[in-house]
Amino acid sequence: MSKMVVAKTAWVWTAEAVEQNKYQKLEEGTHVWDNYKKEAPARWLEEGLIREATEKDVPVGQVAFDI
Repeated sequence: MSKMVVAKTAWVWTAEAVEQNKYQKLEEGTHVWDNYKKEAPARWLEEGLIREATEKDVPVGQVAFDI
């Protein structure tokens, strides 16, 4: 099993992910697939495909905080 990284908020796609996956419907700043929203492969982070969501990435009405 590959090493996983855990997000404090959620993981979102980067411009690099969109560029590398032109034939998938990815948009920069949108959440990754549901099964990887909180915990994703470390390789994705190392390759610049995902990043931690910021306040501007969190949809209106959704609360994000560190417990």
